[in-house]
Amino acid sequence: MSESEADNLANLIEAAVFHLDDEEQNPKALTGWAAVSRLQRFADTETLSAAIALTQNPDTRRRRVGAAILGQLDHDIEAPDGVFRNERYCALERLVQDEIGHGEDPEVLGDALVAMGHLNDSRVLSIAGSLIAHASATVRFGVVSALSKHDEEAAINGLIQLSSDCDEEVRDWATFGLGQLIEADTPAIRAALHARLDDLCAQILGEAIEGLATRGDQSVLPILIRELHDGVSLPLLDAATALATPDLCEALVAARKLGLVIEASHGPFDLSNEWTEAMHACGC
Repeated sequence: MSESEADNLANLIEAAVFHLDDEEQNPKALTGWAAVSRLQRFADTETLSAAIALTQNPDTRRRRVGAAILGQLDHDIEAPDGVFRNERYCALERLVQDEIGHGEDPEVLGDALVAMGHLNDSRVLSIAGSLIAHASATVRFGVVSALSKHDEEAAINGLIQLSSDCDEEVRDWATFGLGQLIEADTPAIRAALHARLDDLCAQILGEAIEGLATRGDQSVLPILIRELHDGVSLPLLDAATALATPDLCEALVAARKLGLVIEASHGPFDLSNEWTEAMHACGC
């Protein structure tokens, strides 16, 4: 690494730490997470070493930045197994253990668990499972991230428990993890998804409907018809495509009349293609 590259690395780390929790008022501004994203693209030994060092720093913000870098260090690198996966996992596991053993900071612990989730390493299941009932929703959200995409019974049972969490975001992502991120289909998974059909959060309800539809559960059809009459969402259209029945045609037409452009976190999102796909699958 040249001197200028080393300076750039150091400057980006300082920007990430200083602006870590800034609101993204200006999309072109270098927020903390934008700086982290740039650091993740370096994917070299110098950045790896710097990130590991950050996870051992007394400052909580620096530990959070270190965890975030390690979680997706190969963000833009086309390598099936990623880069430095074992080194990254071991550093993150050590960070989590240190937080648990020395007066944990919920934000550091949560960010470290989210980072471990990006690595999709089954070694995380034991340590994440021990934190399912943690008092902090931030930590429980991290647990959801760590358990997602794993088909092991321990991971599935953890997500089932967290799918009924009192925190809406935790409940949402646990339901998504059960419904969309694994293909396993068991009575317990279906029961957990059915339990979310009464959820007051429309997003969670949609995730539950899609999860059941992709498993061929026809009992969800009346609820899907009801929800489509109130408007569209990506989970609802994906559910319609999965069930692929003409019984949905009227509801899909009604949904279109309400508009196919929805508001997403990144701005307006046009679901016209997804709606057309659902109509075609249903033979409308």
